[in-house]
Amino acid sequence: MFIEGMVEYRPGIDAERYVWEKVKSAFIERESFGFLHFPMFKQNHASKREIDILLVDRDIGATVIEVKGINIKQIQGIQGHIWHFTKDYYASKGEPFNQAEQQLNMLCDDIEKKDSLNRAFSKRAVVALPYITSEQWVERGFNQLLNTPFILFKDDFEQGTWIQKLECMNIYKARMNLQDSQWDALKKHFYIRNLAREKTDEIKSEKQKRFSNLYVFTSEEQFHKEKEEIENLLKEGLKIYIFSTFSISKNWLALQKDFCDEFQLQVFQIKETLLSVDTRIIQDGEVEASFLKNILSPAFPDFNLGQYIAVHTPHTDNLMITAGAGTGKTYVMIDRIFYLLEKVGITLKDIIMVTFTNASTNEMKERLQKKLLSMFKLTGKTKYLYFAEEVKNIQISTIHSFSKSILTQLAHEIGFGRNLKVRSFIKTKSDILEKLANEFFQKHSAKVLVDLNLKFYEVTKMMKSFWDEMEKKGLTRQEIESIDWGTVVKEEHQVLKDLFQYVFKQCEGLLEAQKKKENAIDTGDMVRKLKLFTQGDTLKQLQTDKYLFVDEFQDSDNTQIELVASLQNQLKYHLFVVGDIKQSIYRFRGADYTSFTRLAERVSSSFTPVALNQNYRTTSSLLEKLDKVFSVWGQKCWGPKGKECLLPYTEDDRLRGMKITEPTIGEFLYPNTNKDNVEEETVHQIFESVDIVKQLSDDENKRIALVVRTNKQALEVREWCEKAGIGTVQNLDGTFYKSDAVIHFKMMLDALLYPGEARHVVNFLQSPYFRYAIPTKLLIPLKGDSEKIIKFLQLHMGNDFTQYLDELKRLPVMAVIQKIISEKGLLQHISSYYEVKYGDDPDIDESIKQLEIEIAVKQYEKNLYHLMNIIQKQFDSMSGTLWNIHEWLTLQIRVNRNENEPMIETKLGVVEITTVHRSKGLEYHTVIMPKLNHSFSNKQASFYIQDEKEMGDDKRIVGWKAKDIKNNHFTTLQNYESFEVEREETRLLYVAMTRAKKRLILMMPEKISENTWGNLLGRAFNEVNHER
Repeated sequence: MFIEGMVEYRPGIDAERYVWEKVKSAFIERESFGFLHFPMFKQNHASKREIDILLVDRDIGATVIEVKGINIKQIQGIQGHIWHFTKDYYASKGEPFNQAEQQLNMLCDDIEKKDSLNRAFSKRAVVALPYITSEQWVERGFNQLLNTPFILFKDDFEQGTWIQKLECMNIYKARMNLQDSQWDALKKHFYIRNLAREKTDEIKSEKQKRFSNLYVFTSEEQFHKEKEEIENLLKEGLKIYIFSTFSISKNWLALQKDFCDEFQLQVFQIKETLLSVDTRIIQDGEVEASFLKNILSPAFPDFNLGQYIAVHTPHTDNLMITAGAGTGKTYVMIDRIFYLLEKVGITLKDIIMVTFTNASTNEMKERLQKKLLSMFKLTGKTKYLYFAEEVKNIQISTIHSFSKSILTQLAHEIGFGRNLKVRSFIKTKSDILEKLANEFFQKHSAKVLVDLNLKFYEVTKMMKSFWDEMEKKGLTRQEIESIDWGTVVKEEHQVLKDLFQYVFKQCEGLLEAQKKKENAIDTGDMVRKLKLFTQGDTLKQLQTDKYLFVDEFQDSDNTQIELVASLQNQLKYHLFVVGDIKQSIYRFRGADYTSFTRLAERVSSSFTPVALNQNYRTTSSLLEKLDKVFSVWGQKCWGPKGKECLLPYTEDDRLRGMKITEPTIGEFLYPNTNKDNVEEETVHQIFESVDIVKQLSDDENKRIALVVRTNKQALEVREWCEKAGIGTVQNLDGTFYKSDAVIHFKMMLDALLYPGEARHVVNFLQSPYFRYAIPTKLLIPLKGDSEKIIKFLQLHMGNDFTQYLDELKRLPVMAVIQKIISEKGLLQHISSYYEVKYGDDPDIDESIKQLEIEIAVKQYEKNLYHLMNIIQKQFDSMSGTLWNIHEWLTLQIRVNRNENEPMIETKLGVVEITTVHRSKGLEYHTVIMPKLNHSFSNKQASFYIQDEKEMGDDKRIVGWKAKDIKNNHFTTLQNYESFEVEREETRLLYVAMTRAKKRLILMMPEKISENTWGNLLGRAFNEVNHER
């Protein structure tokens, strides 16, 4: 059994994984077990140590391996235990062998408390240097030093001699091999005992398929009768709910604290009640719903009935969960997975989970593994370790990754081969449009464009925007070719309609042919091509009877809705869809906020609906005030005919705050501002908010957020803060692939891939990696001749760059990249890069400038690690070539505006500036919204596509406009879209306002403009009265 901890990319991880794979492959068939990143805590958890690799083998005993992913040039010298390195990701010195030996001693001191294991097994601590050869070690003379420890070198791993070396080295050599009882005791110490039997007994045993017990006690005597059984069941891993009409002993509850902290034990107590029921024990939620709803829930208001039902509904049912803001949906999803594992007996491979972002994917895996390891710690049950080990195999992915996996399996059905590539086709699309437009005007006089005051490039650019919008809405080739382009009033305008029809009846076909020729698709295809599979029985080639969890379902588009419905209808997937239509804020990407209704209409079997309304985020007093605003938006008095609601909000959607508080004057403010004083007023509110959070205890949320609509607004507000001396950190939409860390990384790939092109080499050398200052005046005489420029550079800097080109011939590309990052000290010199970048701006306070530089450096480091982690997941050892990584990153930089920069922790006094989309899922002590008078009108749009749910026949109608020319559908679709935009902006406001835990401040404009957040809020405030 070889167990890996969940680890995101960090310096040295590749070296550790390389050695780990060697250890696994060599010892997997032996009586052995091992851990990658084995944690150890000192008594009272005063400190923690983590072993890189721990190997325990029956024949050779316990081995601690300390892995160092360094090269020979980084070692400056070895003095005693201390190794001096050049500056890399970490410190400039370390004690690798001493560290390994201390970890071994700490581990063995604990093991040998058992008399039978005292001095019963061999022990060794070794240092592994997988990037250094024994020859290089000898050349440096390190082998002559008395103080150099036992080393496993690169050539040892390559030649397979490392195992023999390992067996020869011992800190302590046991006199005889472990007896059966001793080996069992050693395995038992790590909970690796009787593996085959435990795997069968604990995971597959029919008798032990239990998840929870719910107890209702009306007397202490009844409780005491069951107390011992409850304690035993907790240790077995069962979730326990206790409802009592008396106070349960505080001493007993204190003994169960660990179970309470993990919500494995939930206790609800009331002193007086009219509850007239006998003691009841309910197993796995098998009870009539009326008892829970009409008797238990009213008597115990803290009991979360929605969560209980969502978790315990029979596994054969499809679940549709509407989860309001802050209602604990992630907790419910993880508990539902545990229910399926424990009660139903499925494996994690039977589960597919679709999340909205890569960050959500990582978070879900981490939370699931953390819960499993906590359960192992609480119960000692080996099955939880098995499950934790299997987390890496669970299919948790974004909808695009999930769709690509289906496309890859079924590519042959639509004329593609295996190993589908993904590229942008941006230039291909432009070429196709120009080709078709030229063909059209060979048959029709181009003079008509002049008469209409239109230029050829304007028309092709317009059609490109039309095409992009069609892809965004998920239209297939057949739908595009059958579009109803409407009619025009004047005969001379007919030529434009004819042009659009001519081009869009052919463009998708030509593009499809090119895609099949290259066996490639674009990012839009990853979802919209799935429509081709949902219309037949092609999906039946996939595995059946899976459990499909879909998070943030309110942001699904029509194709995704069809896919989920088809997976249920054709493959009998068990569905768990969760979301909140009030938080559907991605309509601009094609999301349909009626997705729950549309799914229910398309799935042949029924759903069990569950509403989660108990809010654990916002104080009850603030929620009551927000409810009055949301209720106004929920009234059916809006829209063109005054019969629609802005927000799908009814009494059933009302959030019930679980943090009961009395109203305060400062919790909900909306001071009047104008364009002259809004900056000053906002800054004043920020300073007041900072003073308030400074007084909070350390365990409270002290975050302050300025929430805005767009990245542009965020930059404006940032300038206000800089002038006022307020430190900020930005959390903006889709900026990752435009960040400095990614752009500089791309410069490196350019130079490594095209070392003969001077522009790429010069850019890279002048980047923070090498930091050369190359005077332009020295290059001018070379007249742009790449060969001469390269020779000139080599003359002045030798092989400082070209050495890495040689390394590429023998090392994997990512190993070379790590060497460059490490040897050039990239992260140690980023601060100087930002010092130059920010310059000597007299308008920014020096202390704030230093704070901004510190934040920028942290963000750069986070972004670099995030990029390396994405690459590590995207490419395996075979596909991770320089060419493939370069092609992939070039595409991401060009088109990916969905990937966000990872968040960095903010210091007290540093304010976070975030867009609404980026704030989703986050929470703040105080939310300030300073930009409420900016228009969200859609009147500038020139192309509208009819929503699928509004279609009357098989053809999708479109509205188009070119300068003063428009078709007959344009005005109707524009009016429809205007109200839908207003609804989307209301949902954005709902999301922004529900980020606040304790305080919400709205900088309301005195003169309110139409089509603004201020207008939506002002109209609601006219209906309700709030205390200032």
